[in-house]
Amino acid sequence: MFGFWLVIILAILLLGALPKYQHSRHWGYYPSGIIGLVLLVVICLMWFGLIVFSWPWGVPAALP
Repeated sequence: MFGFWLVIILAILLLGALPKYQHSRHWGYYPSGIIGLVLLVVICLMWFGLIVFSWPWGVPAALP
């Protein structure tokens, strides 16, 4: 369940880092680029199974 919330938080940070305000226009796309890269790395780690992704409302699987 940790992976789900990690992706949600990183996606919100990615949207918040876009340079759309007057005081942050001179920053360029560096903040959102760094957060986007972190989000890409986290998604790749989830794809390889190193970070477990599960829906928070899902029913846990029964152990054999």
